[in-house]
Amino acid sequence: MKKMIVLLSGVLLVTSGCSLFQSNSSLMKPPALPVEQQELKQAIQGFVPPQAEWLSPNDDKTSDRIMKTDLDEDGEKELIVFYRLPEETSQMEGIVLENKEGKWTKVAGIDNIGRELMKVEASDLNGDGTKELLIGFSYAAEASDSALVIYDVEGKKPTKLFESQYSAFFSEDYDEDGHEELLLSSLVPNQEHIVTLYSFPKGKPEKVDELKLDPYVYPYYNSASGYVTPSVKGAIFDSTVGAHSSTSFIVGVKNRKLTELVPKEFKDKLFRATSANSEDKNGDGILEFPLLIEANQDKPYVDMPFIHEYYQLSDDGKPQFTLRSYQNDPYQYELVLPEEWPSVKIVTSDGRRYVKFLSKDDGSLLFNVFVADKDKKDSLEGWNVLMESNQYVYLTKSPASEFKKYVHLLSSE
Repeated sequence: MKKMIVLLSGVLLVTSGCSLFQSNSSLMKPPALPVEQQELKQAIQGFVPPQAEWLSPNDDKTSDRIMKTDLDEDGEKELIVFYRLPEETSQMEGIVLENKEGKWTKVAGIDNIGRELMKVEASDLNGDGTKELLIGFSYAAEASDSALVIYDVEGKKPTKLFESQYSAFFSEDYDEDGHEELLLSSLVPNQEHIVTLYSFPKGKPEKVDELKLDPYVYPYYNSASGYVTPSVKGAIFDSTVGAHSSTSFIVGVKNRKLTELVPKEFKDKLFRATSANSEDKNGDGILEFPLLIEANQDKPYVDMPFIHEYYQLSDDGKPQFTLRSYQNDPYQYELVLPEEWPSVKIVTSDGRRYVKFLSKDDGSLLFNVFVADKDKKDSLEGWNVLMESNQYVYLTKSPASEFKKYVHLLSSE
């Protein structure tokens, strides 16, 4: 069946960590591209101005600047590429290329959809067997508002199905009826906070339900979509409160109705001293939300180490504990605390290069981590290597083989 490439232009915000086209800022010569990728790049450049910059969405730093998606659901992935022209007034434009008998040809174009690329999803919302493009964008790098536009790219001229301001959006079959819906949240701090569920019968947006949430919070710093209980899909929105604190809103879709799921008696516990992300922490397919537990009463609050306690909701709405972890942001690693450990006190050096985990019961050492610069690791004797990053080596006096499974690098996001 036919293949398509969708190309959109906008402002380059960030590049992915594993992009097809690497920055030329490195002093080292980049490795040669595989033959197939070289051919693809050459084909795309035949339709894109040579001065264009290739993009990845700002809200998904793991995304490549060439995103692979099976738009026409023929079993073969198409390619979506974003780029911008260097002119400060240029807005996003797009072209659709189709591979016909080995020759790439332009079949459609998109223009006037803002400057800053924020997020992209592909979803068959109208049920025609071809995925639509959901494009999140803003008009300026410092803009507080973002907009979502949905295009049906099938045919010679893309058709705009929907446009709205948003704070977060996701597409998924939330009520598991075989048709994907749009879940869109709009937060105007101190004014309104609304989550809306849309369906698209025959390509026309239809509001299924709407839910009002507490508006007295600041913009989201994280959001995630998926199962929020073992049988209910929805989303979790992590929002800032004040200068540093945070909280979470858990919304589920039950019988095509939006419901806030956190029990009232648990709501206050979701108020956290700093930010912490909700995610599927234990990999069971259900989203967890974190609480932050102070881990050293001797430390001033500004230097307080925290333990992240993760919970997920049961189908009856009760929080279920899943795991504990310590996250060291300055050195980008996480320790998942073994289940058998007692209550823990965490002692850190200034800057958190060295961390000790002590039993609150008897003060005994449970584990320690020292982070050394790579060029200095050979001068450290008596330490066992846990893992390495591009910049650091992570060491312990404990048996490394016993604890390696509990320690890993945090995402660069």
